[in-house]
Amino acid sequence: MTDTQAALAVPARLRLRDCYRFFVPLVLMVELNMISKSVIHAFLARTADPSANLAGFNAAFTFYFALTSATEITTVLCLSYAKSRADFARILAFMMLILALPIAIALAVCFGPLGEALFVGALGLGETATAQARAVVGLLTLSAPVLLLRGVAFALLMTNRRTLIITCSTFVRLLSLAASLVILPAWLQGAAIGAAALVICMASETVFAWFFAARHVRELPAGRTSNDTFFGYWRFSWPLIINGSAELGVIFVINLFLGQLRDPELAIAAFGVAHGLISLMIAPMRNLTQTAQALVNRREDIRTLLGFTGQLVAFFTMLALVLFETPLRQTILSGVMGLTPELAAYASPAMAISFVMATFWSLTALFRGFLAKSRTTASLAISGILRIATAAIAGTLAIADPTINGALLGVAAWIGSYVIETAISTWRLRRLGWYVETL
Repeated sequence: MTDTQAALAVPARLRLRDCYRFFVPLVLMVELNMISKSVIHAFLARTADPSANLAGFNAAFTFYFALTSATEITTVLCLSYAKSRADFARILAFMMLILALPIAIALAVCFGPLGEALFVGALGLGETATAQARAVVGLLTLSAPVLLLRGVAFALLMTNRRTLIITCSTFVRLLSLAASLVILPAWLQGAAIGAAALVICMASETVFAWFFAARHVRELPAGRTSNDTFFGYWRFSWPLIINGSAELGVIFVINLFLGQLRDPELAIAAFGVAHGLISLMIAPMRNLTQTAQALVNRREDIRTLLGFTGQLVAFFTMLALVLFETPLRQTILSGVMGLTPELAAYASPAMAISFVMATFWSLTALFRGFLAKSRTTASLAISGILRIATAAIAGTLAIADPTINGALLGVAAWIGSYVIETAISTWRLRRLGWYVETL
C-alpha cells in the first residue's frame, strides 16, 4: 500500500459538525419513536377507565420489553460484527435463538396463571387492569420478529451514514400509529388498542426502512468474511443483554414496589406517564451509543465526542427546566396529555426533577458506545445488575411509607440507577486509558 493509499484508508479526524450531521437525524427518529408511547398514553387517558387502562398498559409494556430487551442489541451486534450477507443471516439466527425463552415466558403470562400471579399478586392491579395487561403482553409478542428486522435495517443505514432515512421511517411509524388508533377501536378495547397500534406502527417503520436498506445488503459480499461464532456473539452480547434488560427492568422493579402503595393503580399510571414524558424529552441521547460506535476511529475522536455530549447535556437540561419548571408543566400534563386533575397533580412532583436525567442518561449512552467499540462490554452487565439493585433499594421506601408519592419515588429511583452506571463505566474506561480500539 502506498503512502497515499494509506492516508486515504484512515478516516479524517472527527469534527463537531460530523457529530451533528450523524446525530441530528437520529434525534428526530428517537423523538418520534418516543412520541408513539406518549400518544398512546394520551389516547388511554381519554378512555372510560383511564387509571386501569394506563396501569395495565404500562405494567405490561415494562414487563414485556424488560423480558425481551435482547431485541435492542441487534443493531449494536450488526455494527460490530456484520460485514457480509452471511454475517447478517447468522446474527438473525442467533437473535431468534436468544429470544425463544423470553417469548415463551411472555406467552405463559398472557395465557396462564403466571399472569395473575404477576399482575394481581405482585403489582396489585385490579381485575380490569389485569385483563388489559394480559392482552397487551400477548399482542406485543408479535413485535419480536419486527424489531429484529428493524435492527438489521437500521445497522445497514447507519453503516452507510444514511440516518436521514431512519428519521423518515419514524415519520411513517407515527402516521401509521395515528391511523391505527382511529381504526382499531372498532375491534379492540382499552389498553389492547395501544398495544396493537404499537405493533402496527413498528411494522410500518420496518418495511419503509428495508425499502432503502435492501440495496446495501446487495452491495455486501455473499460469503462470510470472518470466523465469528455464536459463542463469540454471546460473549459480546450477554453483558449488553443484561444492561438492556436493566433499561426497563429498572422500571418494572419500580412498578413492583409501587404496587405496595395505598393506591397502586394511581401510582403506576402516574409514574408511567412521567417515565414516558421524560423519555420523550431525553431519549435522543441514547443514540450516543451508535454515534460512538460509528464515528470513533482514533483517541482524538473521543475528546470531540465528549465535547459534543456536553453541548447536548446543556441543551436538554435547559429544555427540561423550561418544560417542567414553569407553568408549561400543567399545560402539558392536563392539556396535552389529557390527565385527570388527580393524575396530573400526582405526576407533577416527578416532572419537577426530570432535568437531572439529562446528564446521566447522556453519559451512560456515550460510555456504552465507547465500551462496545472496544468490544469490552463485561462491565455493562455489572452496571445493569447494580442499576436494578439500586431501584429496588430506593423502592423499599414504598414499603416503609405507603403514602409516599409513587411517581416522584419512581423517577428518583430511575435517575439513581443511571448515576450508578455512569460511575461504573467511568471507572472501567479509566482502567482502559480511555482507549477505543479501531476496527
